[in-house]
Amino acid sequence: MERTKMSSAFLLWLGAAISIAEIVTGTLMAPLGLQRGVTAIILGHLIGCGLFLFPAAYLSATHNQTAIAVTHTTFGRWGVSLFSILNAVQLLGWTAVMIVNAQLAMNEITKRLFHFQSALVMAAIVAALIVLWLLLDHQWLFAINNVVVILLAVGMVLVVWAVETGHSGGVTAGSGTMSFGSAVELNVTMALSWLPLIGDYTRNTTAPFKASLVSVSGYFLGSVAMFLIGLLTVLKTGLSDFTAAVAQTNLGLIALLIIVFSTVTTTFMDAYSAATNIDNLLKSGRTNLLGVLVTILGLIVALTVSMAYYQNFLYAIGAVFTPLFAILFVSIFGLRQRLALGWNFAWWLIGVLAYSWLQRLDFVLGTTVLLLAGLSLGVYLTSLFVRKYPLLETDN
Repeated sequence: MERTKMSSAFLLWLGAAISIAEIVTGTLMAPLGLQRGVTAIILGHLIGCGLFLFPAAYLSATHNQTAIAVTHTTFGRWGVSLFSILNAVQLLGWTAVMIVNAQLAMNEITKRLFHFQSALVMAAIVAALIVLWLLLDHQWLFAINNVVVILLAVGMVLVVWAVETGHSGGVTAGSGTMSFGSAVELNVTMALSWLPLIGDYTRNTTAPFKASLVSVSGYFLGSVAMFLIGLLTVLKTGLSDFTAAVAQTNLGLIALLIIVFSTVTTTFMDAYSAATNIDNLLKSGRTNLLGVLVTILGLIVALTVSMAYYQNFLYAIGAVFTPLFAILFVSIFGLRQRLALGWNFAWWLIGVLAYSWLQRLDFVLGTTVLLLAGLSLGVYLTSLFVRKYPLLETDN
């Protein structure tokens, strides 16, 4: 039974990583070329998954709480409320981003296959399937999701093979400019976007370390693969639009199904976790219904907001959640105590404001690592001069 649960956890997070958004972000690495692009992808994912995702998953598993609920230990009840709202907003944003990416890709393929395109129709189809996923019985959900993820992985291999064999040219350098540090940071922030979610799926385990490792490994392998697909597609075909490259292959219908269901397996997690955060405040116990409402709001945002803000959206996630979890980790794992709530909120606000300034330094390991190190040091040094308090108990 435990092995089945671990397999489901691995496939759940592998499926979360198989998405058009991950591939699109991977295409942004193309200006670095093949060798530096691959290095940035692997390094960024090691940082994001190793320094953030794994400890967040482990804390939730050991406290039997969501990642946001665990922040009660260092930020108190008001902190949980504030961060629940901020996390719900970013998850609503991700729900919209995923629907937009899906409808753009679907329209590209349906235009070629059926001479039909409609942003409203495609977005509505994706939203309806996400709602269906949210309303499925828990056991049915994991059974269906596992099968779909396996099929998606096989289908993605076929699509990549079709794209690669359809272009006989060698690997070339991508156009545009991007520094190595900025590329690393984009990889880190993509992993960071899952930071407040992963605890929602590890909190009920009886094997905290194993469940956390399995979940993070599933995401790491899937996300690295998606980023590499995006990078290699641009370098191989010269097309920065992955969907356009796929549309030129003979796998149109297969590609269409992959885009639809990969979006569903990823986005239902965003919508469900957004609902979980809202329920932290409302205490309604109707998480699935709230998830449906989040999906509908995401659909509305997807149809009205430009994707030009996508890269800034990723950086905003890093600015808000890097300082939050830096303070949480150093308090729990390092000090095993906490500063007064006022000090912790002050350091968090300093971290949020410092993020954009630190980006100008273009640190080779990315802004997130620099901010993590700086805030950890700041909190530790502060603890030498001010009174410390026991960690607050989380509400069960």
